[in-house]
Amino acid sequence: MKKIVFVLMMLAVTLNLKAQVTDTTDEKTANIATAHLKYENIEIDGVLTDFMHKLNGLGYKNAGIEKGVGILTANIMGCKNAIVNAASSHANTNVYAVSICYSFAQKQADLENNYQEIIEMITKNYGKAVAQDDGSFSEFIYPGYENGWKNVKLIKNCKFETEYGFIKLAIFQRNIYTLNIVYVDAVNYKKALKERMQTK
Repeated sequence: MKKIVFVLMMLAVTLNLKAQVTDTTDEKTANIATAHLKYENIEIDGVLTDFMHKLNGLGYKNAGIEKGVGILTANIMGCKNAIVNAASSHANTNVYAVSICYSFAQKQADLENNYQEIIEMITKNYGKAVAQDDGSFSEFIYPGYENGWKNVKLIKNCKFETEYGFIKLAIFQRNIYTLNIVYVDAVNYKKALKERMQTK
């Protein structure tokens, strides 16, 4: 009889431990699923106007909202009045990406030092970039702005994969050369892409 009681007690303890482990695992999975990539230590998530307001608190200045894209300017890494775009989905204006037009130059060589400096800075936080990117730059193009990219040539780019999204750095050539960075949140980007497909 004592043995039966002991076995039942051990079984109850084991089941309780399994339940605790399952709860902890589910909680971690839920946290990963709801966590977001950060820009300026602010999660790339939430209503566009709220996100812009948070950037205003860091000294960013609003320049308006067009076609679901919040436009701001800021002094970033020594670049005065860098153009910052916060892209949101059209249905619920939920932010999914932040891109920065960091600097302009007449020659590609004038941007190379900045390009390498930014790579080193991002590498410290996220590890090495993917050596060979696919060469696409669709993440920089927001719905409604496609025409402005027709004559843009991608010179070079690299991509940093993170747990919550990715960061892309690129040099483009139009009439002049520009250095651009985009931070893309994985969860909200998928939602935005799904929304685009449904509205086509």
